[in-house]
Amino acid sequence: MTRKTKETKETRKRWLFLGWSYSRRSEDIAIIMGIEYFYFPLSQRIRFFQFPLLFIKTLLFLSKKRPEVIFIQHPPVHAILPVFLYCLFTKTQFIIDSHIIPGTTITEKPHHHIYLLLHRFYSYYAAVTLFHSDVILKRFKRWRCRCMVLENPVRNLEIKGNFPVRERPAVGMVSSFSPDEHILDVIESAKKLKDVYFYITGKKNKIPPGLVKSAAENICFTGYIKGDDYYEFLKSMDTVIVLTDREESALLGAYETISCGTPLVLSDTWIMRYYFPIGAIFVENRKEAIGKGIRKALEENEKLRREMRELKGEKIEKQAENFLRIKNLTS
Repeated sequence: MTRKTKETKETRKRWLFLGWSYSRRSEDIAIIMGIEYFYFPLSQRIRFFQFPLLFIKTLLFLSKKRPEVIFIQHPPVHAILPVFLYCLFTKTQFIIDSHIIPGTTITEKPHHHIYLLLHRFYSYYAAVTLFHSDVILKRFKRWRCRCMVLENPVRNLEIKGNFPVRERPAVGMVSSFSPDEHILDVIESAKKLKDVYFYITGKKNKIPPGLVKSAAENICFTGYIKGDDYYEFLKSMDTVIVLTDREESALLGAYETISCGTPLVLSDTWIMRYYFPIGAIFVENRKEAIGKGIRKALEENEKLRREMRELKGEKIEKQAENFLRIKNLTS
């Protein structure tokens, strides 16, 4: 599936961002760089049966497009093989954009060790391997390949907050209904913040059974929101909650919220404090602390919005430097 990109005036016609599943990070990077983003829809249920077919499709697609530089999204590590082979025989360069997260997609299962060996092999031949945080970079510097940090992207968006908010103050929560996100604690805190209306994103088929019925009346489950509508949602909120138990994860939802200039309520982890020094309220992952953090974010909203604009400018400036560095590595 091809996504058109149009954010920057500079267009690299023969650069391509390729993936075997959709990723908003990948799409945003492509948009910022003004290059084509293409992904093959990958079913999680039958993914291993799809790999041989996707291998062939990828080679045929690259032969047709004939790109000069290929960004390849990882995981899955299997997606890199056809790109590697294509580049080997055409002298094309490839860049690995690695989405691995400590404690989850590195060595969560025994076969992940094999995947890491493959990742290391491919990284040795890549023009550069991109990691989303310094934590990941430090762990894999021993690979002795060219690698660098490219934080999750922040976009210069010209949008208005047109999401249909029923009542204010409106608090959004970026969610995938993963156990580490403390949704139950947010729902419990909402019961005590009756004057605040909560909007929780995420695919409705992933909502735990009975959760909707047990939720308070001031909670709305929006379902999965795509594309620009998602950014409209973030822009429309008075504050946005992004929580995790993963101590070393710099969450994409927080960066997406920076693009919209909306204040954040974040889990109090050292890595979140490192990457979001201003514009955010940090909370422990329990209902009492979450409720207090939301109230504080609403009370200090104007101050946090000013800080968020400052943080956004800093992120975009650093991001431009990193994209120039990537270009130089492939020239």
